[in-house]
Amino acid sequence: SQTSTILGAELGAYLSQHLTGHITIGLGWGDTLSKALPCIVPRQAEGIRVLSLLGGLTRLSSVNPSEFAWRVADRLAAECHLMTAPVFAPDPSTQEALRHHPGIAEIYSRARMLDTAIVSAGALTRNSLFYEYGLLSREEIASLEAAGAVGDVLCHFMNEDGEIIDHPVNERVVAVNPADLRGAREVILVSGGWHKIKAISAAMRLLQPSVLIVNEHVAERLALSGP
Repeated sequence: SQTSTILGAELGAYLSQHLTGHITIGLGWGDTLSKALPCIVPRQAEGIRVLSLLGGLTRLSSVNPSEFAWRVADRLAAECHLMTAPVFAPDPSTQEALRHHPGIAEIYSRARMLDTAIVSAGALTRNSLFYEYGLLSREEIASLEAAGAVGDVLCHFMNEDGEIIDHPVNERVVAVNPADLRGAREVILVSGGWHKIKAISAAMRLLQPSVLIVNEHVAERLALSGP
């Protein structure tokens, strides 16, 4: 969408201006973040490390988290750490086993001490990416709605107060808990669109971002609603 393209360009410009060498960057996923790629000025700064903060899709798409992290790392000539697992495990015990895999456990550990975390908020709708790419069934999406979910950050579903809800889907997700990103020196939240107002507001409560990139109408609405 045009909104995603504009916000992605703003993110790309921000990163091009502010990134330095010897930093660790954690990345989420989504169409808006992917739109930043062409706008990130390639560089050869030393010591940049990129972490994908969530597992990948088993069906290839333009917004596959692993692909996005690899492409960002390529533009920054950075070392890349991928969460080489499906973003949703079939059950909690498999999720637990994957989390303790040495390479994946290292990402979880490093994610608590990032220099920069870049994430987006997703709205929970019946036609969301989760359903489109076969990650969740319509029944699971309806169950999340019934449990009070308004959206997600890093595929962790949250209520309007920015709390990760107690739900079986959240017990299967192979992704860093967004609350763990609060230890980052800088958290950048990038999202836009009327349909994401509740999700963005909840994500702000959850993440307490230091940089917010949204479209004008969302910014006005958030300013009116207050903290």
